[in-house]
Amino acid sequence: MSADAGRDIPTLARSALDAFAESAARRRDRDALMDEAFAALFDLYRATDRAARQSPAGREFTSTLAELLVSGNNPDRLGLYVVRSQTAAENGRYEGYRPACWRRSMLQILAEEFVPWREFLRQEDLEAVVRIDDALEAVAETAVSAADEEVPDWVPESHWWWWEPARKRGEQAPERFDSGPLDAVIE
Repeated sequence: MSADAGRDIPTLARSALDAFAESAARRRDRDALMDEAFAALFDLYRATDRAARQSPAGREFTSTLAELLVSGNNPDRLGLYVVRSQTAAENGRYEGYRPACWRRSMLQILAEEFVPWREFLRQEDLEAVVRIDDALEAVAETAVSAADEEVPDWVPESHWWWWEPARKRGEQAPERFDSGPLDAVIE
């Protein structure tokens, strides 16, 4: 992957791989380790474009990441991340719809931009992603909508969950594109 001006892509890539390697190796801090790994991956995603992720260095990164996702404790940790994402979606009307959208988008980015789910998620976790989507749709009617200014600019229209509360009210979702700055949810 090549570095954009002011961005040290190799360091970001190494940080992401190190975070997933640590998650695979350590027994404690299950939630914190996976959250840190997703945060590091998100930083890399934010600093690169699709062409960089599909370059030879990007493909090498993805290959190493795919190995890490199925090694050590990571299958269990990813399963727990999916379950917690489902819980966040089911509780979206009470505890905030935005954190559930954030978690769902992180899963989508991992699958679309790096490693497809079928290569690392267990069957029950794949089935849980469908339940996450069902829960997001079900709670959208009573969830507090993420106002347009709260939806990160990078969110593509295909991440429908961000706008589902507005759609349920009959409002039109804004046009979105796959570019723009990224922001993280602050919980």
